[in-house]
Amino acid sequence: MEYKKSKQSVNVTAKKLGINGEGIGYLDGKPVFVDQLLPGETAEISLTEIKERYAKGRINKRLNDSPLRVIPACSVQGRCSGCPLMILQPQAQLQMKRELVQEALIKYAGLPRGRVQPVTASPLPLGYRNQCKLPIRQEHGQLVSGLYEEGSNRIIPIHSCLIHDEHLEALRKQIMGLLNQFKLSAYDPKTETGLRTLVLRCLEGQFQCVLVTGKSLLPSGLIEKLKQIPGLVCLMQNINPDKRSRQLFSSHWKLLAGEDRLPVQLGRLQLNLSCASFFQLNRLQAYQLYQKAASLIKPCTTLVEAYSGIGGISLMLKEKAKTIIGIESIQEAVDNANENARLNHADHVRFVCGDAAEEMKKISRKRKIDAVVVDPPRTGLDKAMIESLRQCQPAQIVYISCNPATLGKNIKELKDLYEVKTVIPFDMFPNTAHVETIVLLSHKSPDSHINVKIEFGEGEGKVPLDAIAERAKKYQPKPKITYKMIQEYIEKKYGFKVHTAYIAEVKRYLGLTMYDAPNAVEELKQPRKHPPKEKIEAITEALKFFEVI
Repeated sequence: MEYKKSKQSVNVTAKKLGINGEGIGYLDGKPVFVDQLLPGETAEISLTEIKERYAKGRINKRLNDSPLRVIPACSVQGRCSGCPLMILQPQAQLQMKRELVQEALIKYAGLPRGRVQPVTASPLPLGYRNQCKLPIRQEHGQLVSGLYEEGSNRIIPIHSCLIHDEHLEALRKQIMGLLNQFKLSAYDPKTETGLRTLVLRCLEGQFQCVLVTGKSLLPSGLIEKLKQIPGLVCLMQNINPDKRSRQLFSSHWKLLAGEDRLPVQLGRLQLNLSCASFFQLNRLQAYQLYQKAASLIKPCTTLVEAYSGIGGISLMLKEKAKTIIGIESIQEAVDNANENARLNHADHVRFVCGDAAEEMKKISRKRKIDAVVVDPPRTGLDKAMIESLRQCQPAQIVYISCNPATLGKNIKELKDLYEVKTVIPFDMFPNTAHVETIVLLSHKSPDSHINVKIEFGEGEGKVPLDAIAERAKKYQPKPKITYKMIQEYIEKKYGFKVHTAYIAEVKRYLGLTMYDAPNAVEELKQPRKHPPKEKIEAITEALKFFEVI
């Protein structure tokens, strides 16, 4: 039967939940993605999008309720994009996330069923989030902060967010009240003035506040009032007037009051966070995850962490190795991480800036790497990193993943050398579909090699193989720059993501060599248009950085 968009209603029964928490049913064998529909529930829906391999639908009327359905605690759940699983019983959420990990590892890596441990629940199901980044809009003459409505650019004003730390939420309300008291305006793209975004972080009763603005000057009276808020350690203004820019922060920072670092205690570690630094939003659960990762690693001589950020994991592992080297591609994060190493008197822990795959190869030429910890973005490990791991062959790999699909694909590429020993999911973000997973990979024969010194030539003319290799390096071509490397660079520098199709289009425009690559099924769900100007500029700059152009 041929179905038409929004022209007719059809009944669909959800069979399972997808990676974004949406229900997945089927029409004539084609998957249909429906938000707010739980497995076992049937709904009358209107089709909002129809593609060759999938469709999307919107519920008109739910015909039955799952016994696992609960009334959401939040009044805007379903409209706000933040907590799609708040309609599902907490224990059922954990089981669903375990299934997501298990099915991905079966599908992509051929792992036997039953290898995934139960999900480690978050200590706090609500009130766990220590940071918010909220766009600001004007409504009825008042400034409001909120989140985007599901599937739109409209802002849902937040009156009270249940997943925010209670102190963070109180601070948000207080600051919004002061902004309205001083009659500040929301960002106007025509004048490139006004408030764009409110960024707050709360850790142990201490606060960091960033007001992202256009060209506007903030009233001195407002700054004085903000400075009087108890616990406010850092007050910053980030000036980002470019109406075309979708990145959160520009490079123009202004310290209005306090310090530019926020201290945080993580177990026995003391960390200082810059305003732009990434830190886990659920601190208590992050600590549990880091502890578990540390417990899996055997004491060794040299440990390398790829994608090390501000150094939290490396420093948590400081007693596990004589030498620990963290690799991060963003210089600001590397500087922050080395500050944290000094703060914790970890002289044997250091951080370097560079591409993870290349830096790990450099390290392996000087010393044997015994263990590697990787914590990549959702796109997983790229081919260069997989090849680097296969070349270095550490005895242990601890993979911390935020995407079960890319985790499964990466394990498939390593399974001939490594055995999956442990799989432990963590519920880092309750009421969402996201799940973090720790996987311990053990080399199948880590000691099955010997060191051999090979020389060529005779007598005094003998040349060691190592020397020949060093000479050969001078004539080696530059490593292939992957789309993944470009995506990571742009995300970390500009704060937004770019699709591979955008990169391909820019390369095509510049007359660069192109390669065909298949798209994942998940990517087909979100067709891409021509890249906007700001993303063209970011991609071009990244290509220059990697010396592609």
